[in-house]
Amino acid sequence: MSSTWSLQTPRTMGAIAIVQLEGKNTLKSITGRDNWQLGKMRLVNIPEVDEVIAVQLQENTALIMLHGGMQVLREFESRCTSLDISKVDDTVYIEASNAIEQSILQALSVAQSEDAIDLLLSQREKLQNAIPTDEDVARSARLDHLIHAPKVVILGKPNTGKSTLMNALTREQTSIVHHLPGATRDAVGARINCAGLVVDIYDLPGFRQSADTIEQEAIAIAKTIYEESDLVLSIADIEHEWLAQTKNLAILVGTKSDLGTREDADVHVCATTGEGIPELAACIRETLVPQADVLNDRPWFFTGYKPTDE
Repeated sequence: MSSTWSLQTPRTMGAIAIVQLEGKNTLKSITGRDNWQLGKMRLVNIPEVDEVIAVQLQENTALIMLHGGMQVLREFESRCTSLDISKVDDTVYIEASNAIEQSILQALSVAQSEDAIDLLLSQREKLQNAIPTDEDVARSARLDHLIHAPKVVILGKPNTGKSTLMNALTREQTSIVHHLPGATRDAVGARINCAGLVVDIYDLPGFRQSADTIEQEAIAIAKTIYEESDLVLSIADIEHEWLAQTKNLAILVGTKSDLGTREDADVHVCATTGEGIPELAACIRETLVPQADVLNDRPWFFTGYKPTDE
């Protein structure tokens, strides 16, 4: 078995970094200390790296807790490289009894929405020897939005209230609000919770012709975000028409409902007063992850799980 290490905490500056080691005698190689008793923590020094807390969890699995400074991590990585201990991205969950549980724990570690937790934990028995149908695949793709936050974009003609709606959804001054068309020159993004579903939402600049080189670049970036989006909030008020768009999954949002409502809108909102915002959030959730999918008793073949796992 080859020796590997993986970082269990984000690779950013922090107080503590946790590293998992795999392989026979890997902890001994790094620390120079032997006679490790399973489950007993020890304070040891890794030469030229840091003083750390280490524990041997199983014969071939150990954890090291060192200071989370970026330089400390670089020194640790250099030591592992010198000892031919390879860095890997996959985590080995020693509490998992089979490949299905391993996949579930991996999905839980990155799940963005709270609603994913109970649903993932209920899949262990359901996935045993299960073969997905076409309907299962389609439903599972929708449920995967509970693990990986879907992209939602606000799209509409200038001065239809895109930025005001963005601020109402994020509950803070995320976007610049101004009555002049083109006030939003760049795509502005935020992560929000829509009735239990976490989404990344973007306020896009109006797609219009412009002689401004910087604005042209901003619009090009916004168009890329639009193409990658999972859902479009297409907005219009009583004075403007819907902006033409090609996405199949869209919600027609009538804005400025205090001034009048559109009969062809799916949802009406007044972003300045908050009227209709909870209904819009619920609509976003139901469109991306229908409640019927959550309540379905069939297995969820989530991202990271392979049907051959048993």
